[in-house]
Amino acid sequence: MTKFLIETKGLIKQFKDFVPVRNLDLQVKKGEVYGFLGPNGAGKTTTIRMLLGLIKPTAGEVYIFGKPLAQNRIEILKKVGSMVESPSYYGHLTGFENLEVTGKLLGLEPGEIDRVLEIVRLTEWKDKQVRKYSLGMKQRLGIAQALLGRPELLILDEPTNGLDPAGIHEIRDLIISLPRQMNMTVLVSSHILSEIELVADRVGIIHMGKLLFQGGLQELRERSKARLRIDAQPLLEAGNYLLHEGYHVEKEETSLYIDAAAANAAKVNRKLVENGYEVSHISEDKKSLEDIFLRLTEEAKSL
Repeated sequence: MTKFLIETKGLIKQFKDFVPVRNLDLQVKKGEVYGFLGPNGAGKTTTIRMLLGLIKPTAGEVYIFGKPLAQNRIEILKKVGSMVESPSYYGHLTGFENLEVTGKLLGLEPGEIDRVLEIVRLTEWKDKQVRKYSLGMKQRLGIAQALLGRPELLILDEPTNGLDPAGIHEIRDLIISLPRQMNMTVLVSSHILSEIELVADRVGIIHMGKLLFQGGLQELRERSKARLRIDAQPLLEAGNYLLHEGYHVEKEETSLYIDAAAANAAKVNRKLVENGYEVSHISEDKKSLEDIFLRLTEEAKSL
């Protein structure tokens, strides 16, 4: 049996001359929060629509729960909840009534509606018309709708889009709680790395339809080598000295950068001073996850 709850193999979607998804191999493990990350227009929503059977791939395969989606669509989707882009709702109905519509279509008991309202913390406002809800409340109602029927897989497309910091915090806490509280796997897409970093166990980074990285956040961090930034005079001569000492040296503007960790700073500083160079600054220059993400996407543009 496959260890991946979602797996795509060579997934491609083409619209005439436009190819939003190119040979995508996603691998989402059971019970994790998988962050599907990429700039706007990277191909996230197109991929999600293929995972939900809303559009057909041009080529490639989608497997969910170890079964091909193309041959088992109805069986698979009974165990999947989703919110793609903005949630749909009837503004003149209350939150409870909106969920009741979906619940009746799914043949669910009324108690199921109260259960999901409690999970998304909307019980207090369940009898209020949805048009009077804040944007964050509407997003939570959309997630409640996706949770009806106790799905094993939840797919959320940009669930924090347009929310204020308080609303983002609420959605983030909710997403983190779902695998533990409901024994659920969550795939959540976003274009904001800092948000995904706070909720995801693993991430997939997509850009221009191509998967640039897939793995744990620590693995992504390890892609950034620690460097020392050195300001010394005379600069070029100091750089040549460090080259002679066996360091890889890069010059950027008025600073030198060498591949070395902070623990080596004192040693490097001492060597430079002892050999007559004036060191005015030395510090570790370690790229953040945001820097790594931006570098990956910038490199993809140039390919």
